[in-house]
Amino acid sequence: MRVLVTGGCGLIGSALVERCLAAGASVSVLDNLSTGRLKNLPDDARVEFVEGDVCDDALVAGLVRRCGILAHLAAGVGVGLLLARPTGALRQGLLGTEVVLRHAAAARRPVFFASTSEVYGDSDGAPLREDGPAGFGPPDRIRFTYAAGKAAGEALAFAYAKEYGLPVVVGRFFNVTGPRQGADHGAVLPSLVGQALRGGPLQVHGDGGQTRCFLDAADAAEFVWRLLDAAPAGGLLVNVGRDAPVTILDVARRVRDRVDPSLPIALAPAPYGEGFVPIRHRRPDVARLHAWTKYEPRIDLHATIESCVEGLRAVFRP
Repeated sequence: MRVLVTGGCGLIGSALVERCLAAGASVSVLDNLSTGRLKNLPDDARVEFVEGDVCDDALVAGLVRRCGILAHLAAGVGVGLLLARPTGALRQGLLGTEVVLRHAAAARRPVFFASTSEVYGDSDGAPLREDGPAGFGPPDRIRFTYAAGKAAGEALAFAYAKEYGLPVVVGRFFNVTGPRQGADHGAVLPSLVGQALRGGPLQVHGDGGQTRCFLDAADAAEFVWRLLDAAPAGGLLVNVGRDAPVTILDVARRVRDRVDPSLPIALAPAPYGEGFVPIRHRRPDVARLHAWTKYEPRIDLHATIESCVEGLRAVFRP
């Protein structure tokens, strides 16, 4: 079996490539290397790397025809990147997703489409259910560009599922992290680890009371693999995350204690200006995820912090 992974050089994509290889599959990776890194891919003859854009109709068509299943993970991620290049994020989210879904439907290939918890907007901290309302902010706030593109992609995926019987799973990721995640676009954990390895201070925005639920990329890849195997013809919407909320201030303390307990933690204003809209809480309801995958995450936040520190130590020198 051959699996096509778009965005396969990124955090989740490269972890999924490893999971596919462990299952005995070969993998074609399509990535434009805008945020992914070629070094994230394992050195394995069963991995084919193709540098290109998911908006390239002919390229995607040829790759889809050669695969048995596909995971569409390609996206511009990170708040900093989205604020700097919002048109690129929308182009990939809208045009690229349409190209992938159209050719998958023509070839009858099961698809996993990577969406985001951003489509839920803010919340009061209660677990967010897939059958609940989705709603992000006004479109003139660039903060919500990524969510708008992903929401449109979700709608398109389910349209193909209903009209063409395309087996598709839409997975809304909640704060997936790991040592391959770059710190240059605002990701929380690698940013804090990098600050600690440079000698501090660790900057926490706002009062630090905002909560997130972190999922290690290896566990995320396991979920995707199992969901691809279960993709129903009518389509499935599922949260992909871990119901273990933690404050950002607590994450900073854990990183500090791992690297150097004497490092200071400083509260700071939001880094992207007055127009930036912060999200206070983000917590998934994972009942549907566990029902479909029969899998519980095996890597806790402590272990993920440990791997991030060790993985980034060579990059972030004091």
